[in-house]
Amino acid sequence: MATPITVGERIVLHLAQYSKNQNDFDVPFEVSQDGIGEALRISRAHAAIELKKLKGAGTVAERISHIKAGAVKRKVYFLTQSGEDRARNLKDFATRQGIEIMPLLDLKKCKGEELWTQLNPELKALMAKSVVFRKPFKRSALPAANVSLLPENKEGMVDIPASLRSSIPALLDKTSLREAHSFAADYWLSEGDFIERLHHLLEASRCMEAQMLLANRGWQMARSAGPEMLESLKRMDDILPRYAREVRRTRGESARRNQDLTYGLKMAEEMFLTGDPEEIQNALVLKGRLLLAEGKAQEALENLRQAGEQRSSPLVDCDIAICLGKLGQNGEALRLLESVNRRGGINDPDLLEEVYTRKGEALVFLDRKEEALANYSKALGLARSGDKRGIYKAMAACYDALEMREKAREYAKKASVKRSGSV
Repeated sequence: MATPITVGERIVLHLAQYSKNQNDFDVPFEVSQDGIGEALRISRAHAAIELKKLKGAGTVAERISHIKAGAVKRKVYFLTQSGEDRARNLKDFATRQGIEIMPLLDLKKCKGEELWTQLNPELKALMAKSVVFRKPFKRSALPAANVSLLPENKEGMVDIPASLRSSIPALLDKTSLREAHSFAADYWLSEGDFIERLHHLLEASRCMEAQMLLANRGWQMARSAGPEMLESLKRMDDILPRYAREVRRTRGESARRNQDLTYGLKMAEEMFLTGDPEEIQNALVLKGRLLLAEGKAQEALENLRQAGEQRSSPLVDCDIAICLGKLGQNGEALRLLESVNRRGGINDPDLLEEVYTRKGEALVFLDRKEEALANYSKALGLARSGDKRGIYKAMAACYDALEMREKAREYAKKASVKRSGSV
């Protein structure tokens, strides 16, 4: 591979793109220290050190200027005449040595096909592995390269621009694409993000492993399932009989949590058709919860009571209490919730968290907001993994109803923060 261009030389080439803006009143963000660092995937401190050297050499000039869409003036940098000459010499050198300049500059400005044609085989292999990731990943997971191709932040994480994630995979052959997804699947196994692992296993055609993952962790994964996981679950086919029960259960729960009532009811019907007593009981619970979400409290109550007759469950009792609250049978609902309190003996922290959450939901319907908050707080106190935004949102609504505006804003802010999908 050709000798790499230094960071200082990359700054010169970067600033050469903005020579036309030298006399502008409002200059681009990309000529500030932060803009240079962001474009070249280096820290602000590193940019400052290199710029000081370039100023000392008379290659760049510094001034204070307005930044486009910025509120205050900032230090900005442009090439001197000596710098312009150096930029031209660097471009000529790069051409003679076969060094591709564009990937060394702002990756976000690169168009997928144009970038791909400029990369040598080694960098193509690196980029292929990177563009299949949907979430930021550790740069250290990939082989080192002689050029800083990937946009790495100060924590060593890479977040590939969306334009490249959507365009470059279409340029890969099927084998390369499967290998890239397979690499990502193994990466997320080591990171403990099983929802991302499921996606990449399916894209890598490692369907058996995807089914095994759901058999072992499907119910956990469904607890924090977003639309991406539901989409993965819908794509799965040719399910082996030994994994089918857990796949159906996970699909149903994921559909419920994503408010996809049609798909959830389809899963419930498939569970009924198996004739298996345990699946029928699970189908009754799923159908009851889906009908409850649809606002059909009476039909939901009938299914949930039938499920409760087959096997007692504190979660089902909480769902029944919600139905009763919606139907105006508050006294019976409160008595049922009290029986859940007396029962105790729940040793599974995941289940206990969900019981407290569901009790909170029931108490909201019964207009007992303070008791609901106490249960939501207990659910949060268990500190289990998964997405807590639903609990935060419910607590914000309770605080708002109790006219505790500051607490309502605090929890509404927490509800707006996207959490990791790992389980």
